Amino acid sequence: MVEKGPVIRITDDDILREIRESEFPAVTARWVADTVASERRPVHQRLKELHAQSELERGKLSPRVVIWWIPEE
Repeated sequence: MVEKGPVIRITDDDILREIRESEFPAVTARWVADTVASERRPVHQRLKELHAQSELERGKLSPRVVIWWIPEE
């Protein structure tokens, strides 16, 4: 049996704070996942939801590379 560690709940505010405090103008889902110590796939889904809520902008650098940033107010 594999023991699992404690479930760490990452909030949208956690994600937005990490992006806001990043040294980069835009980030990838992998960067966010690594920063918040989570898996890329669920972070990518959360980024898509934040984009749908107009909290984030997105752009494609290539078919496999999507970048995310907080829009200027």
